[in-house]
Amino acid sequence: MNADQTRESLEVLTQFLYVAPVGLLQFQSNGAIELVSPLAAQLLVPLNPAGDLSNAYAALAPLVPDLARQVREFPESEGPIVDHSRCAVTAGGRRFVLALTVRRIHGDLHMAVLEDVTALDEREQQLQRDQERFRAIFANVREYAIYTVSLDGIIDEWNQSLAQFGGWRPEDVLGRSLDMFFVAEDRQDRLPAVLLSRARQNGSVETEGWCLRRDGSRFWANSVITILPDGEKALRGFVVVSRDMTERKRVEDELRRFATTDPLTGAFNRRYGESCIVKALDESVTGGQRPGILLLDIDHFKSINDRYSHEAGDRALCALVNACKATLAETQPVVRWGGEEFLVLLPSTDLDQATATAERLREAIRHASVPTRNGVIRMTVSIGGAIGQGESIENLVHRADTALYTAKRNGRDCVVMAA
Repeated sequence: MNADQTRESLEVLTQFLYVAPVGLLQFQSNGAIELVSPLAAQLLVPLNPAGDLSNAYAALAPLVPDLARQVREFPESEGPIVDHSRCAVTAGGRRFVLALTVRRIHGDLHMAVLEDVTALDEREQQLQRDQERFRAIFANVREYAIYTVSLDGIIDEWNQSLAQFGGWRPEDVLGRSLDMFFVAEDRQDRLPAVLLSRARQNGSVETEGWCLRRDGSRFWANSVITILPDGEKALRGFVVVSRDMTERKRVEDELRRFATTDPLTGAFNRRYGESCIVKALDESVTGGQRPGILLLDIDHFKSINDRYSHEAGDRALCALVNACKATLAETQPVVRWGGEEFLVLLPSTDLDQATATAERLREAIRHASVPTRNGVIRMTVSIGGAIGQGESIENLVHRADTALYTAKRNGRDCVVMAA
């Protein structure tokens, strides 16, 4: 290498030392410093008020007091002696954190790398504080159950509140599918794959339904499933936050029952019944099914009240509703239409089916009995029915009402269906 090449190499080395993002310090085994970059000097001067940067062991003593011993006892001809050791130091009233790496290059030649990691250290400490705060919340929250699941819905972490929430223990839930909490009849509508897919698409998904406690009892839970990021685009899993809403549901169901049912008989009230008929008529336009209604009126009900008392008459109304409910499907609601008149909605039927249903109801009510102090009440009903023909609720009810009056004129205790 000639003089020009040597000069050029030194210039390149000097430029590298000036632009290097870390401080570089080259020294011999005896500590004598042969080369120090500007950034290394800038980082070391605050630690050495006298400004003496002739000896590496003295200059680096605030960071690694026994560096000379470590260098002396290092057995390898090359390799790391100090690997990214961090040290918090205070100089000039300022606290900062330096990271030091010392490496034997070969023989007596060593290189120290200094880096100011104060900002990184502060971020890591803040992250640690945030994690500890989250763990405290995660471990001590009481009203919510918080747990995490993997990408395929396997439970991999949970907090103690799940034990209070449903009596579950770690060995009961860890490694098992999310759907273990769902009651059997709800699982098809709340498949983990479906819920997790929606959470992936939208960031979160909310679901409500019956869940299981460890003892097999049920409670109504609201659950929010949220994605758990792992980096900018990667997805680590999901966080599930569940809350026991059984009491809220009980209150809501009670309010709904008060708003939709007749307080005496337990049948639906007229307002709710009308909404069901309108809905069935609307659905018949697009779905093709034909709804039907049956109007039931107790024969000679005034005589029952006069002979057995009004209290006994109320019990007779309840017995009629119970007989109807025992005969009908859950999808066929019984409505107290007014006084001793009741309506049954058949959401999808035809004339023959509706007539057969009406006859079953008539027979069931004839066999109902209400014991009283004055004897046993037996009752019969007259029934008028109509099948929807793409008409309004008013017209449908009018046709059924006309059929009912025909049944009354025909001697009562019979069924008449409108044409």
